[in-house]
Amino acid sequence: MKILSVLGVLLLSINLYSQKISGKVTDESNQAISYCSINLENLNTSTITDVNGNYAIDIPEHAKKSDYIIFESNGYNDKKVTVQEITTDAHIKLGKKINVIPEISITGKKTKNEALGNTKRPMLTFSKMFDKNVPTIEQGQIFNIYKWTKLNSYNFFIIPSSKFKEITLKLNIYSVKDNLPQQSLLYENIIFKTSTTGWQTIDLQKYKLIYTGLDQVAITLQLVESVPQDNVDFVFGISAKKTLSNDLLLRYQSQGKWEASKGSFISNIDINYIKDKNENTPKNISQTVNNTEDQTLVDYYNNKEQAKKTMYGKNKSGKYIDLKNAKIYYEEYGSGEPLVLLHGNNGSISDFYNQIPDLAKQFKVIVLDTRGQGRSTDLSTEDYTYEKFSDDLLAVTKELNINKFNIVGWSDGGITGLLFTINHPELVNKLIVIGANLNPEGIETKTLDMFKKQLEIKDAPNQRLIKLMVQQPHIETDQLKTIKNPVLVIAGSNDVIKEEHTKLINSTIPNSQLLIVPDASHYIPFEKPDILNKSIIKFLKI
Repeated sequence: MKILSVLGVLLLSINLYSQKISGKVTDESNQAISYCSINLENLNTSTITDVNGNYAIDIPEHAKKSDYIIFESNGYNDKKVTVQEITTDAHIKLGKKINVIPEISITGKKTKNEALGNTKRPMLTFSKMFDKNVPTIEQGQIFNIYKWTKLNSYNFFIIPSSKFKEITLKLNIYSVKDNLPQQSLLYENIIFKTSTTGWQTIDLQKYKLIYTGLDQVAITLQLVESVPQDNVDFVFGISAKKTLSNDLLLRYQSQGKWEASKGSFISNIDINYIKDKNENTPKNISQTVNNTEDQTLVDYYNNKEQAKKTMYGKNKSGKYIDLKNAKIYYEEYGSGEPLVLLHGNNGSISDFYNQIPDLAKQFKVIVLDTRGQGRSTDLSTEDYTYEKFSDDLLAVTKELNINKFNIVGWSDGGITGLLFTINHPELVNKLIVIGANLNPEGIETKTLDMFKKQLEIKDAPNQRLIKLMVQQPHIETDQLKTIKNPVLVIAGSNDVIKEEHTKLINSTIPNSQLLIVPDASHYIPFEKPDILNKSIIKFLKI
């Protein structure tokens, strides 16, 4: 009986402390406190309240009755509650801090405006991913500031491959000690919602964030709520770049230990400041860099955002072709001789938003989303190959009963076009390739190295597509010599495809013409649409 009694006590003990506690956090007037951080002290257990102040936290079985659970929220005094207390009453009330907003008194001095940090997205970046299941994770960086600084806005870059319907972020600002965040500088939550990728701006004007006597502030973000797209896995990340200093910050929970690593977010703060006579200008490792590569990427993402606003890629008349392990989405425009458009890596139909209107006046334009990209689905798990993309094109054209057609392929689409023409020359009238390569060595070294580094990032999105570019294609010059179809080879004067490589493709194909577009990069369809459209029409109409 004694053994049974002891066993019963043990089971009750495990039952008590290995359980989920649900409750609510409010202020003293019973108003819900949204996004309050909750952390089981000295244990790797934490959570955050939702917009209505509700929370649920798992108490691990090894927790002691005397262990503290800490409740923290901007503008409120922290509160510690023991595990034993919270199992009795899970409704937590927090008292408000005295909020002293500094007066904007400049005494005759005029403030100046400046952006500190990265105002452009450089070519070489990597992604800092967020986990929707761990809203307590904070990521951010340190900014050097002036002794009198007013924060106007915080700007950051969401990677374009992110997939979400809407996200809610919480911005945190801390003082800095020994290059790590120390104390919160906020008296209320700063919450930001967005449904777009690319550059984002969090307006801070209304919060009157004026800091005096500080050399640095740390700014971090938390993903506190998310709404996924229908039938699409959630992905959210922020662009970052490598630096020599440990500017990237991370902690998994409030009260947790901060970790710092080399790099910085692609972000900046817009400020007004007053500079003392003896004060040096703050030097941020991530200071703005103005160069051609940066502007090229900015223009590229601006075009991607503009393309999303068009009907292309989401036309109500668009259709799917079922290939068993994939469904290929396509749209048709215009009438006449068939012309198939093939987009580049991680692209979509909308990338041709500058081409479709002009080309549809002359041809029957058939534009596809490659498998696993745009609206096309993919159930296969093996590595992508350009041969597979070529097979998909064959299946689609057979389904559409197209016996002879022209192809315009951009980047990966150009590679697919080359392979398709090698394998099925009788189906192709003329071929136009833009920024294509025969093998990975045809890509500029620094760009190829960037792709290789992205492959090393665990859980980074689009790994199959990146691996495709790093390891393929492998088209031999002897294969190119078999192409008897007329081919127009196009590249930009500043393309990431080496110029000698582009010229090799042109010189090897017997019936080939070459066009190097001046002052253009790999993104000719975006940068030089008029030149490209006229060149395509002229070549196809000869």
